[in-house]
Amino acid sequence: MSAAPCALPSALPPERSRVHLPLLTTSEVRSFLRCRRAHHYRYRLRVRPIETSAALRFGTLIHAGLEAMWRAWLEGFGGDDVLSASLDAVQAEADAFDRVKAEELLRGYYLRWRDADLEVLGVEVEFRSAITNPATGARSRTYDLGGKIDAIVRELATGRVLIVEHKTTSEDATIGSAYWRRLRLDPQVSNYLVGARAIGHEATSCLYDVLAKVSLRPYKETPDPEKRFVTDKVTKLQRLDARQHDHDETPEEFRARVRASIAEDSEGYFSRGEVVRSEEDEQDAAFDVWNVAREVRDAERGMRFPRNPAACSSFGSTCEYFDVCSRTAALDDPTRFRVACAAHEELSAARAD
Repeated sequence: MSAAPCALPSALPPERSRVHLPLLTTSEVRSFLRCRRAHHYRYRLRVRPIETSAALRFGTLIHAGLEAMWRAWLEGFGGDDVLSASLDAVQAEADAFDRVKAEELLRGYYLRWRDADLEVLGVEVEFRSAITNPATGARSRTYDLGGKIDAIVRELATGRVLIVEHKTTSEDATIGSAYWRRLRLDPQVSNYLVGARAIGHEATSCLYDVLAKVSLRPYKETPDPEKRFVTDKVTKLQRLDARQHDHDETPEEFRARVRASIAEDSEGYFSRGEVVRSEEDEQDAAFDVWNVAREVRDAERGMRFPRNPAACSSFGSTCEYFDVCSRTAALDDPTRFRVACAAHEELSAARAD
C-alpha cells in the first residue's frame, strides 16, 4: 500500500491516446470473462481489497524468491550465491511456517534445476504489443496487449529462445495430469509469445515451470495430556500416539519434515515441460483477445457491468467484492479497500501512462 493514497478514479472510461493505449493484460481478460462487475471494480475503479488471500500471499512469496534466483543466474552468480539471493528475498514474510515452506520449495527447486542447459536473457520482462484482428489485420484503437514475462532464455543445445512461466498450485502437477492438459488452452502462453516477439525475442515456445505447494501443516500440542499416549498390546508399555503431540512444533522441526517430504517426491513438487503453440493456436488466441477487447469497450461505453453469481465462489474462496455486490460493504470503506494508483500495478509501463 503506497504512502500517499490514490484518488478514486472517475467511472468514465479512460481517455484514449493515439500514442499510448491503455493496456489489457491476460489477468484482466480473465477477470472480465469471470465477472464484469468485479472487473469494473478492480480494473476501472482500481479498488483492491486490503487483505489478500493466503494462497495469493504465498504465491507472491514464491514468485519473489524465483525472481531473485533467476536474476542471480542472469547476472552470472553461481553455486550457493544463487540460492542465498533467493532465500534472502523471502526473509520479510511475517509467518514463520509460510517462510519455511517457501524456503524449502525454493531450495528444492534450485537443486532440481540448477544444471539446466539454459542461458538467461531476461527476467521480469515487460512488453507492450498491438491487439490485432487476425481476419483483417486491423489494430485495436482502444487497447494494447501488455504483460510481464517471468523469464526469457536460450536453450544452449539448440539455440532456441523460450519464454519461462512460473506457477504454484495445490493440484497434482505431475507431467500428464489434468493441470498440464489444460495448458493446451491457456491464453497466457500465446499472449506472452506475442509479447516476446514484440520486444525482439523470437521465442518459439514456453518452458512452463510448476511448483506444487506444501500441504503439510505444523503440529499442534494435543490439549488433553491423558489422550496423548496409547498402550502397546505386546509390550504393555505406553507410547506417544502418532496422531497426538506433546508440544507445538517449532519452525525448525517443521522444516525437517518439509525438507524430507520434498526430497522424497521431487518430481511431484517440481515439474517442467514445454508448452508449444501452432499457428492456428496463436490465431485462435488473437481472436479471443480481439473480441474481449471489443466487449470491454462496449461495456464501458454502455456503463453496464453485469454480475455473474456463478463466479461469487470458486475453489473454496469467495469473491473479494461479494459483500459490495450484496450491499453489505462499500467500496469506499478504508478498512476493507484501497485505491490502486494504476490498473496494472505490476507493470511500470502502466504506471507511467
